[in-house]
Amino acid sequence: MCLQGVYKWVNVINEQQNQRVKVDACIADEIQDLNDQGIITLGCCCGHGRAGEVIEWENAFGRWKGYADPPSVLIQEESVEEARRLGYRPYPYYYADGNHNGVWRMQLKTGCLTMEEVKSWHKKEGIPFQKNLGIVE
Repeated sequence: MCLQGVYKWVNVINEQQNQRVKVDACIADEIQDLNDQGIITLGCCCGHGRAGEVIEWENAFGRWKGYADPPSVLIQEESVEEARRLGYRPYPYYYADGNHNGVWRMQLKTGCLTMEEVKSWHKKEGIPFQKNLGIVE
């Protein structure tokens, strides 16, 4: 898992997005692999080593408090069976307004859960432990 602002390019098969998108560097290879195997990814986040931490945010529906998620990806409903075949366990994703819209979520197999794991990932990859580095290869 990488710090915020550290990305790699991934080629996606989602027709509603650009064909090439920036993805958190530490999960980019897994996201690319999912797309290469026909899984339509809609968005993803590595969580930046904050899994389980209490977080707060605000949006048009109100002010919220919850827990930071482990590395995860949103996928299109038509990809659910293929994701299961690949060993993932997708579950319905609901937006704050209660709508599901055919979006599913699943935890990734890569990425880090804690900040210590983030530091180790940066060291192993030879990438400075610094936010907002932009695109890394």
